[in-house]
Amino acid sequence: MTEAYLDELRGRVRSDRRAVTAPLLTFGALVVAHVLIAAAVSAATESAMAAHLTALVYWPLAGALGLLALWRYARHVAARDGVGEGPRSYRPITIGYLVSVPLLALLFVPVLFVGVFAPLVWPAAVLYAIAVKQHTTELRTVAKVLAFTGCLGALAALSGNPWLFSGVELAGGLALLGRGLARR
Repeated sequence: MTEAYLDELRGRVRSDRRAVTAPLLTFGALVVAHVLIAAAVSAATESAMAAHLTALVYWPLAGALGLLALWRYARHVAARDGVGEGPRSYRPITIGYLVSVPLLALLFVPVLFVGVFAPLVWPAAVLYAIAVKQHTTELRTVAKVLAFTGCLGALAALSGNPWLFSGVELAGGLALLGRGLARR
């Protein structure tokens, strides 16, 4: 095998690894940040409901910021390596997200309220969209597990124990970070 061919294979492997690692780390950090922000809002207002309502604002904005960060990172890597964004570009996902979220808000679609009762479902949906666009089986599986964990979080919310609810969400965020760091 020639050295050029091996370099190309190494590049593909790194690209595949980044396609999974970067979204896991980005959305894992966003989930952990949401838990911390919700706890701070809850402590400041002494209301668990206020903490839940932060999800109505947090997840649409955090999803957009996360996708923009991933797009910028991918563009930086592509410019550094000199190969362009390629088929795994975050551009279509980011543009689709930025167009759809304001439309959902204007139409007052109940899907926005999913973030209140099952906050992990929102990042799971974004990760699933990334996985579908990029044909990443591992990220698709992680998104499904995160959505299932989010549904468990919703059941925890029904128990009336806010710490259990936050614990499930924190565990999901830390699991994303751990998986991303392990892949790195």
